[in-house]
Amino acid sequence: MLSVIRSQGTRFASSLATRRVRISWCNSSDSAFVLRNLKKARFHSDIFTTATRTLATMESGSADSSDKGGVVASSEASLPTAADILPTVADISVEEPAAANAEATGSGLGDHRDGEFSSQNFRISIRNLFKFPGYRNFTSWLTGKCGFEPHRVYTRGIARNNVIYVAFKSDEDREIALKRLEDCFYKGERLNCRKESAQRDPYAESRTEVGKRGRGKQGGGQSKRPKHLDPALEGLSPEERISKSIEPYRGIPYEEQLKRKQDWVSMELKTITAQLFKNTLVPPWLPPQKAANGGRVCELLDIMDSPNKEAYRIKNEFSIGPGPESDSPEVTVGFRLGAYKEGMLTIVSPEQCSIVPQTAKNVAKAFQDYLRQSEMLYFDEPTHLGYWQTLTVRTPDAGGCMAVIQLHPQGLTQPEVDNEMKLLTAFFLEGAGKECGITSMYLTFDLARYRTQLNASYHVFGDTHIHEKLLGLTYRISPGAFFQVNTLATERLYSTICDWCDVTENSVVLDICCGTGTIALALAKRVKKVIGIEMCEEAVEDARHNAELNGITNVEFICGRAEHVLKNVMRGMHRSTELIAVVDPPRAGLHPDVVQAIRKCSMLKRLVFVACNLKQSKENVLYLSKHPSNSVPANGFKPIRAVPIDMFPHTPHCEVAMLLERLPPPKLSDFETPQSKQPASK
Repeated sequence: MLSVIRSQGTRFASSLATRRVRISWCNSSDSAFVLRNLKKARFHSDIFTTATRTLATMESGSADSSDKGGVVASSEASLPTAADILPTVADISVEEPAAANAEATGSGLGDHRDGEFSSQNFRISIRNLFKFPGYRNFTSWLTGKCGFEPHRVYTRGIARNNVIYVAFKSDEDREIALKRLEDCFYKGERLNCRKESAQRDPYAESRTEVGKRGRGKQGGGQSKRPKHLDPALEGLSPEERISKSIEPYRGIPYEEQLKRKQDWVSMELKTITAQLFKNTLVPPWLPPQKAANGGRVCELLDIMDSPNKEAYRIKNEFSIGPGPESDSPEVTVGFRLGAYKEGMLTIVSPEQCSIVPQTAKNVAKAFQDYLRQSEMLYFDEPTHLGYWQTLTVRTPDAGGCMAVIQLHPQGLTQPEVDNEMKLLTAFFLEGAGKECGITSMYLTFDLARYRTQLNASYHVFGDTHIHEKLLGLTYRISPGAFFQVNTLATERLYSTICDWCDVTENSVVLDICCGTGTIALALAKRVKKVIGIEMCEEAVEDARHNAELNGITNVEFICGRAEHVLKNVMRGMHRSTELIAVVDPPRAGLHPDVVQAIRKCSMLKRLVFVACNLKQSKENVLYLSKHPSNSVPANGFKPIRAVPIDMFPHTPHCEVAMLLERLPPPKLSDFETPQSKQPASK
């Protein structure tokens, strides 16, 4: 009988799932979870009335309840359905959705986010392709010949199913692409294009998997432990789990932390060596360098420790969502207990995270108090309702505190934004939030994802910028500009970069991915000129201001893509110029086009590459070090030395600086092939 009830409950949940609501009939904890989420929703009142009433009946503890979830059933003929339960409870009402919210959210599982962008929503599939089209060639063909700009191109299915998926930012863009690709040929083959449904939300997918694992157990809708929970975290409180996640090396002696990071960098350098040996032609410098450095591609110096090991992060980004309370969680500002795709929405306070400064914790707590008395709800990712998304707090060592709040625009109007700014100003300058010491506050909206008439950024109160001191220079920092999170360790990193550049008064330095100009200005007094290249316009404005602020005139900052800017910069230089480059890319490394442009720049003789994550930047180093071929133009670079810098104590991460020098043009006889290393056959 119980299995039949569960079967009926599953069918009822499936009908609601198309409206983005999941219901478990197996236990009261699951029903309470869904009920809490439904109470926050403003979405098709008839469906939510059904779901809320059903769950209320389940939780009422009826005398006829035959399961812990409260499913009422006495025989197979009287199984509960939505129609049966609706008349039984009349004292529960659901708020009618506002017109603005209804228009913004829509009604479909994938395209319900019509007012915003998600790479999972607006997709097409392209079939009948040439078997292995190159990613870059195919993307260039789409943008050049077809005349539209896809957001993402997924080529994973090309080898197995001969299909490529292309994602767009809106349904309108997708329709335009389908029209232009109609009767279109690629390499002599007519393309077969069609619209694809949106991929399932990863949070819903994760909860479905958890439900499947628990199905069939007496009174169990979930397994004892979530699929993605580390066994080492089991049994810990939410605060302890957050501390273990943010600071996984906490409790390990600092010398042991440094040793682990040194060993990890050593392993990655050996991997680069192994990858270079797989090439058809092995550069002559590689075998002796491997022998001299214990299998590593270059010399590895001892790791540099961080002068500041506690409360060192001057930038912290906090999430906003439901707290860890099991019954009625309140809105909390802190760190998420797990990834969204793993089914985690719970937010935990950062109080036990020692790498976060106390000032940032105070701001998070004060903003949490503000949200709990605010009429605007936090942004709920499964339903995409609500407003408050993240809080970023910058607390530079030089003083000051900047808070940057990101909201989902939903149907907000300009007067509503103005009113919220007045409320924030009153709370943090005159009210209970005054003590946390915010000196600058901004409200921001992500215009790349959300369609709105609002501005991208609003200055709420206080200073427009904050400042930080580094190697005797003062730097202005904008809300969206990049700046290293550990100031004292950054000084050690930049001092190493300046020494390795080995510049003279006649040197010209290229600072690629220059950000706010920190490295460029640190080098400016030693060289003839520094040219900084950066894509972020806001960061370039800061860099120019910083040069003026510090009285430095021999620097030039250019806003644009490095692969395009480098060509123009090279045209204006004399071939005898002593050219050196410093590259400090994002965590994912440089775009392949940028690496190719650097390698093609024959005037560039020395390169200092800073890797935030050497594993992800490894492909960049491999490309720069490979021998020339049809696909790898110009002579490459030789890695000379590398040094790790511990920028992130109590975590597994560290920065790695690597010095590379340009090799002279190679000759075929200089290379050793894998076949030539084999002993001659008898």
